[in-house]
Amino acid sequence: MKTVWNVIRPHNWHPKTSQEFLVEFDAETGREVNRVHIESRFTHDAVRRGDRVYVANTEMGEVQELHFPDMKLVRGMRLFTLKQHVNTLAPLDDGTVWAVLHNLGKSDAVKIDPNADPRPRVVAEIKEVGLKAHGLVSWRDQFVMLDSENGALVVVDPATGAVRHIWQAPQTADPAKFLKGLCVVDEVAYFGLNVWGPRSNRDSLVNNAELAAVELNTGALLWQRPVQTRGLLNIVAAPGLGEASTYRAMASTGGVAEASFASTTKGSGTSTDTAATILATTHDDGDTGGGTSSASASSKQQQQQQEEQKAAGSGKDGGKARDVLALGINDAEVIAATQQLIDMGYRPKTSGKWASGQPRLDLAVKDSVHSWEAGISLPLMQVNIDKLKELVLGMPDDMWTPERQRRENAAIDGRKDNMNKFKPGVEALYMVFSDQSTEHVYRFPYYDHFKSAIEPLLEQVLGKEDVSKVVRLQFARMKPGTEIKPHKDMGGYAKAAHRIHLPVVTHPNVSFQVCPEAERQALMGRRMSAASTEDCVPIPMAEGMVFELNNRVMHLVLNRSNVKRVQMVVDVAEEPRVPRRLKPGTVCNYDRAIMVCPPENVLPDYSKV
Repeated sequence: MKTVWNVIRPHNWHPKTSQEFLVEFDAETGREVNRVHIESRFTHDAVRRGDRVYVANTEMGEVQELHFPDMKLVRGMRLFTLKQHVNTLAPLDDGTVWAVLHNLGKSDAVKIDPNADPRPRVVAEIKEVGLKAHGLVSWRDQFVMLDSENGALVVVDPATGAVRHIWQAPQTADPAKFLKGLCVVDEVAYFGLNVWGPRSNRDSLVNNAELAAVELNTGALLWQRPVQTRGLLNIVAAPGLGEASTYRAMASTGGVAEASFASTTKGSGTSTDTAATILATTHDDGDTGGGTSSASASSKQQQQQQEEQKAAGSGKDGGKARDVLALGINDAEVIAATQQLIDMGYRPKTSGKWASGQPRLDLAVKDSVHSWEAGISLPLMQVNIDKLKELVLGMPDDMWTPERQRRENAAIDGRKDNMNKFKPGVEALYMVFSDQSTEHVYRFPYYDHFKSAIEPLLEQVLGKEDVSKVVRLQFARMKPGTEIKPHKDMGGYAKAAHRIHLPVVTHPNVSFQVCPEAERQALMGRRMSAASTEDCVPIPMAEGMVFELNNRVMHLVLNRSNVKRVQMVVDVAEEPRVPRRLKPGTVCNYDRAIMVCPPENVLPDYSKV
């Protein structure tokens, strides 16, 4: 290591200047050798990856991308607000940048895609990773972070958002400790413990911090030592081991640690040796931070990182980058689409299984404000639909009409406005229907017409014991050249049941798209058109492929083919229901989410026949 770069910015307590700089120091003498002015205010972090440096311009809610080593501005990505308070950056292997949003309270981690089309955007987020959180270090496919206000070191699973506490400062400490600065070397986390206080007195000759070392696998505190900071300890780094030391777990032999690194370094000897490589950057300005990045990674390390980038881009990474939940569907398009959603941060979160052994999405998460955190699409299996398709294609065309269904099947009045608004080109044929609560379930006469083809498929997907949990079942036929407009299902059935799709008749020019980005970014306060498909992702749905769809997330369908596309749509609760049967020609009324059918037209339920 020859030199080290660091952020220099004025104290934000009555500052005398607004200019901020990236400054290069000689690693041996500490002498300043270079200074570059940056167009940033209230800078909290600066990190390097290869020939790029990323700067957290906190006041403007911006992540700046600079060219290394001349530090010329490449672009500014203004994605946040001052209140969101971006304070930590981590440019990880897949070309994206993770950022910690302090939020002046409950903090989030978000994933930025700088190369998104047409402009950089947030593509994933993990909510509530801590209180006034700092730091994000990738370790074993997880994130090590600081729950700063609570004085806790935590591990966050980016796939599920689960937060696990590793270590916490004693709650009896007086004054309380606030954590900042994080680095991981050989399975040990090094971080700063600070005495909190108002900005006006954080610049103090007696306000010193401590450096702690905690073994990540056991949560054991290895040591805790005072550091003469005269202010807050702000950044902890090991630049001699590599430029990524503030955002990637490192090996004491140099470079990024392997994801499967075995813990053989436990013990005071190793920890003491590693501590000698740690660089602590102090800052006397409280809730702020300069960044430290090493400019001295060896050519060997640079070559290794370039090879890693190539491997990630080409898929030649030993499979480490893939996390597909294709389950029983061995189809290249399905695998690629599922991986794309996972890469965007929408990995399916499951809870429980059907009697068949097939997994199901977590209903509690699906019913939350951030419903997309349950995942968007869960591919299940491929089934043989030959018999069902033959029955559907052999139907007389007028069986789809409301007029014939009112005579032979059953009908529901009171739902036309909603259907016409979002699904003007769709014809529905109901076989099972329920009210919004899903407590009152009715089987229509046409169920018996298709029973021999449908029930074996339901038993295959759900298991025979769980067929009784079906609360809605219908065919949806979509005319050529029509569309189902962007919408999300808001009824009680969407909260209380799992939505399963089975394409029966389709075409390559039928596009089923999900739009979690539009909804998530709208919730974050960004102006986006609900009708725009720019941020939607197509899900391949070939005939016979069974998926669970998170219908609480915005989705749409475009039929640009010349065929009448038919989809079997099934809603399944997690508890059994007792369906009642309707006589042919029954007309029920759907009034304020309650289904009312003439009592004289309701037959005994199947269990009493």
